Amino acid sequence: MAKYWLPAVVLSIFVVLIGCGGSSSVSSGSVAPVGGASLSQFQATLPDGSVMELEVFSNDSLNWTGDYAVSAQTGPYAYQSGSFDGTIVGDSVMLNCDNDDGTSFTMTGTANGDLGFQLTRSDIPGTVLTFTSVAPPKKKASADVSFTLNTNGANGRCTLSDQPYSNSNGMTEYRGTWQSCKVTFWAYSTGYASIVVYINDFAIDNVIFASYRLSDFTTVTKTANSANLSIYNPTSKVVMRFGGGASVSP
Repeated sequence: MAKYWLPAVVLSIFVVLIGCGGSSSVSSGSVAPVGGASLSQFQATLPDGSVMELEVFSNDSLNWTGDYAVSAQTGPYAYQSGSFDGTIVGDSVMLNCDNDDGTSFTMTGTANGDLGFQLTRSDIPGTVLTFTSVAPPKKKASADVSFTLNTNGANGRCTLSDQPYSNSNGMTEYRGTWQSCKVTFWAYSTGYASIVVYINDFAIDNVIFASYRLSDFTTVTKTANSANLSIYNPTSKVVMRFGGGASVSP
């Protein structure tokens, strides 16, 4: 995750978001704002045909944070997921993306508000990815499913809607809350799962399971394959990644 502090000249319009799931989103209209995006989701197709989903957690038209996941289950982008943060100045975008496996890449390009983004990944040079908005699913009758999540010493019930928010090439996304924070559950058809907890603009927790499905919530106790908490340090101006144990249980 990148530096969030802006020069004093723009502090008057920059709002530091605190608390779980807080944001100051840009209102959508007939003309999309330049820079920024409403709290929403965007997707693009990578060269291997897999879909990359960008979920925007928060933004203030200049800076934004969120998570991402790639639908690939084989190849160079298999199970790639993580968190991002960056800046939008005018229509210029700079994102720092931290994969859950500890590797990273950047994305640069242009933004056209809610209409989408044109971005190039540093690990896929020469390829411009067109990210378009993903329409929220139509509301329909649904039920909640839950399990106990214990990560980095915090323990509580995680509750998700059993209705998918999105579905791409064998990767299904569910949304919910844990400790009043926003949670995204990325579930692959192979059973691989990534749980992303958005604590605030400075902290995002990522938990990975080699095999964990919605059908396991009521019966399975499992230790995570990996877990890390990424926190931006305003003193050193770097992102600090903390490992830690994590587990789920009915």
